[in-house]
Amino acid sequence: MLKIVINRIIEVLEQAGNENVYSAFDAYSIDKKGSLFTVVSVGAFETSAPIYSMYYAYLPFKAEAEQNVTAAKSMSMAELYDYYETFVEPALVKLTDINCSLKKVAMKYDSNIQRLVLTVKIDVSGINRIERGNE
Repeated sequence: MLKIVINRIIEVLEQAGNENVYSAFDAYSIDKKGSLFTVVSVGAFETSAPIYSMYYAYLPFKAEAEQNVTAAKSMSMAELYDYYETFVEPALVKLTDINCSLKKVAMKYDSNIQRLVLTVKIDVSGINRIERGNE
């Protein structure tokens, strides 16, 4: 179910014009991700007891999703925030099939890669529908 949440966020980010969007599960090196890229991950995840109907099981979930937008080497802090406001924030608003709310936006300089990284954390929740087998 983690991949479902991550893939849904990646999908809306790409539809909004974000390029170079990756899952935290992708094993690409930084050199192959492009000059400006986003990595989507889930930091916390929990489910509740399933709700059953005749044909489906409904599994409520809550998660903390994280998007790390890594700036190009020449990008300023203002340019990275502009990118967030133009491409990332509008995309996250389009997550209508899951409930989400902004939890945190933070910027830091990553000395390991010598680039600015904008971290966006959102709380997401929803219900995953799973078809029940004929037993």
